[in-house]
Amino acid sequence: MAAKELVEYVAKSLVDDPDAVTVTEVIDADGTVIELHVAEEDMGKVIGRNGSVAKALRTLLKVTAARDGGSGSRSSDCRLGTLSAAGEAASPLADAGTTPPFP
Repeated sequence: MAAKELVEYVAKSLVDDPDAVTVTEVIDADGTVIELHVAEEDMGKVIGRNGSVAKALRTLLKVTAARDGGSGSRSSDCRLGTLSAAGEAASPLADAGTTPPFP
């Protein structure tokens, strides 16, 4: 399962409004950033207490990137970079009360 589909599957399983979940993949020179957007009332569910759910999602992404990346690929090339309520501008995950997603 690709990283984008994994984040989408997990997020839709956690929230009350799975139709509002959107996941986009942004590829830049530093690797791939997965952007997750959910309904405002579901933000707490995907962040978790003290960012525990977001941290677990990041761990899953690292494992997926390491497995799919093959030799010579850094496991941190795929990151959960932003998290926002649907319809709002994306903000860094750190602003949502969690640690930054970057190594």
